Amino acid sequence: MTPYTWLLFDADNTLWDFDAAEAHALEQTLLERDIAWSAEVLGTYRLINRAAWDDYEAGRLPREQLRDIRFRRLLEHYRQDHPAEELSLSYRNYLAASHHLLDGALEVLEYAQSRYHLGLITNGLQEVQRPRLANTGIAPYFEFIAVSDELGVAKPQAAFFDHAYAQMGRPPRERVLVIGDNPNADIKGALDYGFAACWLRHPGAADRRHLGETLRIRKITELLRYI
Repeated sequence: MTPYTWLLFDADNTLWDFDAAEAHALEQTLLERDIAWSAEVLGTYRLINRAAWDDYEAGRLPREQLRDIRFRRLLEHYRQDHPAEELSLSYRNYLAASHHLLDGALEVLEYAQSRYHLGLITNGLQEVQRPRLANTGIAPYFEFIAVSDELGVAKPQAAFFDHAYAQMGRPPRERVLVIGDNPNADIKGALDYGFAACWLRHPGAADRRHLGETLRIRKITELLRYI
């Protein structure tokens, strides 16, 4: 019998297909300004974006800079002269309108809702995450939703998990399972806080042999084997 009473889900690439939504939003943003679009441009943006989020999650980048700095760096890389703030706003609007869910995500939430308390914990921007929650209709599954942009602190920082823990009423920490795809923000953050952690390691993701996760799955529906 599962020892957990709470399941805390990450959002992007755990329930939402962020890769698909990101690619569509970036393509539309660049093409409407006649900026060349290609898989190479997408790959470059993803490297820039990941570096910016890593800095934000580590507390090295203020959240007010996160929105625009990714596009400023992308434009500098390709020596393009466009207002980074305009590209950033357009991209966020396209992303906010997305409704991509990973296959099986709703099935997992339907099963889990009747058996566990559920929370959603996401590092993301308020103006992007809240509309996507409405678009995909998953907000009612959760007893609380924590968005880093609204809290002013991000996973894996303990202050983020302090907020989630308070929202849960401070149950025994070993009874809480965090499910996420990010080895640092989700898994290390959860383990350091004393929670159990399930790493959703998507095919192609780099292995972390000494991560120490409680569970490891390759797609979200595999979670049903353990809960």
